[in-house]
Amino acid sequence: MWDGLAQLLPGLSWTWVLVYLRVQALVLVLPGLGERVVSVRVRAAAALAVTPMLAGLVPPAAAPGDVLATLGQAAGETLIGLAAGMGLRLLALSLDIATSAIAATTSLSQLVGGQNEAAPHPIGNLFHLAGLAALMALGLPVMIVQLMADSLAIWPPGGWPDADGLATEAIRLVARSFWVAMLLAAPFTLGGFMFQALTGVINRVMPALPVIFIGSPAAIMLALAALALLAPVLIGLWADAILGHVLPGAP
Repeated sequence: MWDGLAQLLPGLSWTWVLVYLRVQALVLVLPGLGERVVSVRVRAAAALAVTPMLAGLVPPAAAPGDVLATLGQAAGETLIGLAAGMGLRLLALSLDIATSAIAATTSLSQLVGGQNEAAPHPIGNLFHLAGLAALMALGLPVMIVQLMADSLAIWPPGGWPDADGLATEAIRLVARSFWVAMLLAAPFTLGGFMFQALTGVINRVMPALPVIFIGSPAAIMLALAALALLAPVLIGLWADAILGHVLPGAP
C-alpha cells in the first residue's frame, strides 16, 4: 500500500505522514486555531507548514507492510494528537466556566454567561475573545510548536501512548481547569455572598424597607464595576495558566 503511494508521490516520507496526522489532530482541538470560526483550510495549512520542521526532530520511521499496520499507526498518531491538544483545551475552558460562575452569582446571566453562538452573552464572549487575543500576543503559537515537539519526544511516531498515563493526566487537567475557574470567579462569588448576607441583615433590621428593589440594581452595578476593574487581572492569570502548561514527562 505505502509502496504504491510512494511511487505516486516521490520524496514523501512515512515519518512526514505520521507527524502530519498527529499535528493535524492537535491543531483541530487547540484554543485559538481550533475555534469554529477558523476555516478548516487554515488549520490544514498550519499543520502542513510545521510538519517538515517537526519531522526533522524524530528518527525516520519504517513504513508498515500491510493495511492493518498502516491504519493502526495512523490511528495511534491521531489519538496522541487529540490527547495532547485536548489537555490545553481543557485548561482553556476554565475561562468559560469562570464566566458562567460569575453570571450565576451576580445576576448577570444574560450578559456574562459562557461563550455560545446560539444564545450569545456579550461580556462572556468579550472575555473569550480577549483571552484568545492575550494568548496570541503572549506567544501561544510558539508554545504550541513546543508542545508538538515535546509530544514527539515523549511519544515517538509509530507507537501507542500509555492509556493509564493519559487517563491520569486527563483527570489532573480537569481538576486544574476547575481550580483555575474557581480562582477567577472567587472575587465575584465571595462578593456576591457578602452582599446577599448584608442585604439579609438589612431586611431583618428594617422589614418595611424594600431591600430587593434597592439591592438588585446595586448588585448589578457593583458587579459591572468589578468586571471593568478585574477583567485584565483575570485574563492575565488565565493566560499564565495556559502558557505554563507542559506535557507529562516533557524534557
